[in-house]
Amino acid sequence: MKRGMKLFFIVALSLVAAYPVFAKDIDSHISQVVVYPDSALITRVGTMDLAAGEHEIVFADIIPDIDEGSLRVSGEGTATVKILGAQVKKEFLQEAAGERVKELELEIQAQLDEIGKIEDAQRVAGHKKQLLDALLNFSGEQVPQDMATRMPQAKELGDLLNFLDMSYKDHYAVLQALGIKERDARKKLDVLQKELGQISRSHKMKRSIAVDVEAVKGGSLTLEVSYLARGASWYPVYEARTVFDKSQVELVGFGVVRQRTGEDWKEVDVTLSTARPTVSGQMPDLVPWFLQPYEPPQVRRKGLFAEKSQAMSREADYEPYYMKDENMTLAGSAAPEQVEEARMEYAAVEEKGVSVVYKITRKATIKADGSEERLPVLSQNLDAKFQYSAYPRASTFAYLTARVTNQKDLQLLPGRMNIFLEGDFVGISQLAGIAPSEEFDLYLGIDENVKVKKEELERKVDEVLLGGIPSPTRKVTILFKTTVENYKNKDITFELFDSLPVSQDDRIKVRVERVSLEPKEKDYKDKKGVWRWELKLKPREKVEIAYTAIVEYPRNLRVEGM
Repeated sequence: MKRGMKLFFIVALSLVAAYPVFAKDIDSHISQVVVYPDSALITRVGTMDLAAGEHEIVFADIIPDIDEGSLRVSGEGTATVKILGAQVKKEFLQEAAGERVKELELEIQAQLDEIGKIEDAQRVAGHKKQLLDALLNFSGEQVPQDMATRMPQAKELGDLLNFLDMSYKDHYAVLQALGIKERDARKKLDVLQKELGQISRSHKMKRSIAVDVEAVKGGSLTLEVSYLARGASWYPVYEARTVFDKSQVELVGFGVVRQRTGEDWKEVDVTLSTARPTVSGQMPDLVPWFLQPYEPPQVRRKGLFAEKSQAMSREADYEPYYMKDENMTLAGSAAPEQVEEARMEYAAVEEKGVSVVYKITRKATIKADGSEERLPVLSQNLDAKFQYSAYPRASTFAYLTARVTNQKDLQLLPGRMNIFLEGDFVGISQLAGIAPSEEFDLYLGIDENVKVKKEELERKVDEVLLGGIPSPTRKVTILFKTTVENYKNKDITFELFDSLPVSQDDRIKVRVERVSLEPKEKDYKDKKGVWRWELKLKPREKVEIAYTAIVEYPRNLRVEGM
């Protein structure tokens, strides 16, 4: 009897071991995204109930082309679970998959229908104009004939003219409105078609992530998978808002995110990172620098290998769109307390090794159509010492700068800056990389209420001796005058720069005489011939600085820069 029972248990265990493991789709959504300058780490999360045993849990409809080496899995719940492994499964499709593709196809069809309606309305308007033209031609022939037999009443002519006038005005107004609607509809259609084309080219493949687990004890399980996807990026923009009365500059930063991964990120936690996971962290191999005689390159044959080489070259030269305009990076901190109608929630800043991350405090929705989403990252009020500077040799404008000190716990990275003076947008500048507690200059654009002008008042060339005998040397004497005027209603500090002639050859002799106001510094920052003046001007005050430059050189020598 005992032997029979033992055999039964062995058979039962064998049946359990041979029982197939079924794949189960988990209902998942994107919960958080870490956006890098050239990619994004996407995290999907889903919850399901598991019975004891082995299971294959499938995250279906993964649209982006993901880096399989970046796949990570984690989970928690009431079930006791062992994660045995995970893999990306691919299946080529006849058509591009995904909910976004279906939405785009419906939206494109709607735009085509709208354009068709507009074109029909334009044709109807064209037929009405033909009738008006016919009526105008008929009137032009009939009225003179009527005038030969009887004089038309003034009211009849007036009514006819008013009718034609109003009819033509209405016609052209309708045509103009239809033209605007058609233009807008075609713009929307173009955007939708481009997005669909991009998705169709890269997503004609069904992807899923299969996670193998063993549930030692049944219960609920919340599973997270994260993976790196291309098609996403972020870059920063700053806003510098000057408040002259308080001698402050409010520095505000935004992270501009855009993505074309093929699926919208709806109400997700967003973190912006300056790390570049797609760039190799290993330094390139060291190679010797060899010098050898030049040999003309040989003409390569066209063929398969040449085409492959050209394609690889084009791929290597590819530069992401977000790097083409300016160098852009950013920093962040908590927003200061202010009394205002609405407050912006800024990101929390955290340094991780060699990168900086900014955790956006609120969930965000970012569409996959490449449109830009501005997320608030930082704000700080900086005590400022305002000063004007000018280099009239190169520019006729006076530039406003603010000397400020960065917060002790905030790193600022290079980026573009929009400038607002007393609430008015006045231009664009650049913010350099700034360390915590570092003192730096904010360049706040031009101020046309401060005038600067450099003039050449006189130029005299002496190249003849007494008696008409040519001199072996030529002497050029130039009188310069620079004028600075303050048209503001307050005192200003002004920093004036100028470049005086400097000889680079022993045959050229240069001297500067009769300087009306000595500079504060000569050879500014070791730049030969660059002088710097520090001026203080009261309202409506004008300062003039004059000097004479004398240059002598051999008569037969041609001198550049003269």
